Amino acid sequence: ADSLAADVPGATAGGLDTLDRVAEADLLVNATSVGMEPDVDETPVPAEHLHGDLAVLDAVYTPMETRLLRDAASAGATTVDGAWMLLFQGVEAFELWTGRDAPVEAMNEALRAELD
Repeated sequence: ADSLAADVPGATAGGLDTLDRVAEADLLVNATSVGMEPDVDETPVPAEHLHGDLAVLDAVYTPMETRLLRDAASAGATTVDGAWMLLFQGVEAFELWTGRDAPVEAMNEALRAELD
């Protein structure tokens, strides 16, 4: 996260020890397993840190709607579930291995049907 933030002007990175900075953040990415089945009631970021000017990506995809995403949506934040990250990893792999364009819509439908 630090090296990515270094490449983006004005960006900073932080961990769970810097939650006070979420109030000023535009983007929050949960790249931990917190909230993944079977611990679906856990969240890495308490709801009081979330706000409506935030976009939240939770890399967890089981369940697709995590407590973090529910709390973020309740705070008015834009949310993105982890199935999107999994999908586009699959898209990249498909194209790398086959040399063909991936059928993204079909892959998305199949993935979401499986995870639902």
